[in-house]
Amino acid sequence: MPRTTLVLDGLWYCLCPSFSAATLNRAPSSLTTGKRIPKFHRLSVLGSSTPSPPRRCLSNLSPKPTDANILIVEDDENQNTVSGSTPDQKSLDSHDADAQNKDVRPGALLTPMERLTKPPPGVPKYFKHLPSHRLEHRLQERVARHPRVLSATQILRVLILDRHIRPEMRHYRGLIFANSDPERGSPRAVRELLKEMEENGIPADSGTLHAALQVLAVHPDYLLRQEIVRTLRDRWLPLSPAGWHYVVAGLIREHQFELALDHIEQMERKGMMVESWLHSLLIYYLCDFGEFDEVVRLMRSRTSHGLDMSSTLWLYVLDVASTAFHYETTRYIWRQRVELRYLSPDYPLCSNVLTVAARAGDTELAASVIRFLVEVNLPPQLDDYEKMVEAHAVSGSLYSGFEVLCKMHMAGIVLEHRSTRVILTHMIQNRTPPRDAWAMLKQLKASKLRVPLECAKVVLEVCEYEALDSPSVVDDGIAFYKELYALCPDRADVSVYNVLIGMCRLACNTEAGMFLVKEMAALGVIPDQGTFEHLIIMCLEADNFESGYMYFQDLLGQAVRPSEEARAEIRDLCSQSTDPFASLLKHHPQIQDGSVGCLVDEISNTHEPLDLPEPDGDSFHRSGQSRAEVQQLVSHKERRAAAKERRKRKRRREAIAKGQEEEGWLNYEPGGLIPEEQGQKSG
Repeated sequence: MPRTTLVLDGLWYCLCPSFSAATLNRAPSSLTTGKRIPKFHRLSVLGSSTPSPPRRCLSNLSPKPTDANILIVEDDENQNTVSGSTPDQKSLDSHDADAQNKDVRPGALLTPMERLTKPPPGVPKYFKHLPSHRLEHRLQERVARHPRVLSATQILRVLILDRHIRPEMRHYRGLIFANSDPERGSPRAVRELLKEMEENGIPADSGTLHAALQVLAVHPDYLLRQEIVRTLRDRWLPLSPAGWHYVVAGLIREHQFELALDHIEQMERKGMMVESWLHSLLIYYLCDFGEFDEVVRLMRSRTSHGLDMSSTLWLYVLDVASTAFHYETTRYIWRQRVELRYLSPDYPLCSNVLTVAARAGDTELAASVIRFLVEVNLPPQLDDYEKMVEAHAVSGSLYSGFEVLCKMHMAGIVLEHRSTRVILTHMIQNRTPPRDAWAMLKQLKASKLRVPLECAKVVLEVCEYEALDSPSVVDDGIAFYKELYALCPDRADVSVYNVLIGMCRLACNTEAGMFLVKEMAALGVIPDQGTFEHLIIMCLEADNFESGYMYFQDLLGQAVRPSEEARAEIRDLCSQSTDPFASLLKHHPQIQDGSVGCLVDEISNTHEPLDLPEPDGDSFHRSGQSRAEVQQLVSHKERRAAAKERRKRKRRREAIAKGQEEEGWLNYEPGGLIPEEQGQKSG
């Protein structure tokens, strides 16, 4: 039967003020086909503060209606018409009951006249005074530039719900643009909007598809992006430069860097200029994954084309690269930006760059950092100068490293023990002869520089390190000691004598060790724990257990217990001797470590206590601080065993060579064992 058409205009609402438009919104059909949309196709495109049931179409902006057989459709003149019967009293009563439900939005409680005079909830009041073209402009322009889902939703509520404007492609496009909102945007909403457009017979043009790509650049969805790109290709629609940027941005956010770089190369081949924001986004992500080789390549390519990058990006990459000790990236940014004073990094960042330069042995970069610190009134610290010394040492310029230490000393900077560790490591690793290093110090002295005692001591430490393998180095060490007062203005302290005595102990040169002991006593140098330990072990190795015991008593007189390493070596040296002083040392409570072996030895000890003379205590007195041990590559016992093996092989080679010379082996010629007769026949 034919239906009666009712026009919902202002006159209708005036004549029927109790009539509610909410009762007319029963599940409308599609805008084009009139078919009912399945439930899984519905999408609530206009969210509210309270949960609302899903909607099936962008034009359906009203709350959930009651069960009334009324359909809302639109004619060609953009007027909302109603066909069907009016709701009966039972439906109205049901609507009043549903209005009390907590799930009903506040807008459903407004009468039709109130809906004309008051804006929908959440919509600014001044929107009702703006003409429709202004709202359309705001939706198309402002939302595209500053995408916000809430703003687009408010505009669409006024246009479609209040002013009954039929939803078109531009409205869908604006809402898709709004989903670029980083907080409330969703690729799922974009997929549902595109599906709804297709079901309602609204084809998605190139602008709408590119808007969807923009959303996917913020909220990646690989499958949806591929579908959109395929749709553009099937419709023979070209991908714009902005679309290329959106695709690459989505790949970057998905950490598909190789594919993103491949797309960027295609863009460059097509003559497209990569925008700064995309380039910066790629560099930030590559830095997060430590791909600094690719970062420096991209930055070189960018600058070679005359395209600039922000100072924030330069500083960020410099900070991350220097923290990761990536030399090439750090050096490139420092040369390109900091040396030209385009950037002014703070002190911690400069310190990181100096560390990178020291590890790489780049003395030019290290000097540039020091100059920059001086220019910006940030006085370099001791650590900075030590890194400068390390840079010279790593680069192989030992003389320059000593020169920096001398200038630090002349500038009033107090050198510490760690200041020369890199010099010691360099000389040990490169097997630098101590005589060559001592000659460098003499050259610095001749050039009117004051040589600090630490520079001389590090040469003596090298002699101590080589004493185990080459006992003859003791002669060089004693010679250096005799020239020490002419080279350095400072007198030798206990640490210098500990190094020299340790050298004599490792070389088993007791005579040189006693010479140094007399020197200490004559100059009034007070020994410390390290001195006594060296003397005790040196006496025990020379089977002079009595002198070792006396030095041990001197050590106890300072209320100091020997170190664990010294106690272990004393037990080892005394365990094979039957000397009574060796037994006293081995079973002394300060030497025992509480192990089972030590307890058994103590119980099985049958030696009677001896009446031993008390130590006079005049040889040494209480000392100050102890000296830090020299860094060793292997343990002491392993080095001793290796040195003995090398000396054994050396003696064997010398014996073989001597036997060859005596027996005429070196005069042997090939063919000499052939009889003369055979030799003549063959000739």
